[in-house]
Amino acid sequence: MKKKILAIIPCRSGSKGIKDKNINTVFGKPLIYYSIIFAQQCKFIDKIIVSTDSKKYKKIAEKYGINVPFLRPKNISKDFSLDIDFFKHALNWLKQNDSYVPDLIVHLRPTCPIRRIKILKKAINIISKGRKINSVRSISHINKSAYKMWFMKSNSMIKTIAANNTNYKEPHNAPRQKLPNSYVQNSVYDVVRTKIIKKNLMSGKNVYGLITNDTIDIDNKEDFRKLKKHKQKFKNFKKYILS
Repeated sequence: MKKKILAIIPCRSGSKGIKDKNINTVFGKPLIYYSIIFAQQCKFIDKIIVSTDSKKYKKIAEKYGINVPFLRPKNISKDFSLDIDFFKHALNWLKQNDSYVPDLIVHLRPTCPIRRIKILKKAINIISKGRKINSVRSISHINKSAYKMWFMKSNSMIKTIAANNTNYKEPHNAPRQKLPNSYVQNSVYDVVRTKIIKKNLMSGKNVYGLITNDTIDIDNKEDFRKLKKHKQKFKNFKKYILS
């Protein structure tokens, strides 16, 4: 049976670092445009919604042919609101109003505009075939080992971040080349089973790490400036996402 796949594009207003970050103009288009177009080109996605708390953002999304069936409540659209809150809100609304319950959910953040369809399709295939996999998250390799990273307590004493799963008594003093590779989530490709969301989780225990080279994540003004070097990808966006 074909799996029902929902794409959620979160687009709240009220960004403090950069005003209206999700609709800032990037090469002539609002930032959210790129996630919308990407989702529309993914033929394996059967429903796309934008979750926003703004009437202005709603109109922009609808301009590009996306259904915005509701406005997200303000109390789950704040700076420190959790993703799980708007996921559950969207799922409850769709179940109650459309009798629609997806098997999988694709999380398409506007701040990660550069993606490729074949990579997302790969993530979908991985989670579809791996019954014990709760979610797929894209990750990027980092040169610094997690074994050489520390948390600092209020008294300035420090504690290693990673639990010691090596043959060294003090892995933070071991040669970097001898330590396991470390990775950071890049937020570009996220796929999760709906049943995990129902457990009030966004990833679950069994998370498949998908290593990708698409790592753009816009968080500040400097990140926007860095987009200049990716001009051709944006100018030929539809061609790039199909590459």
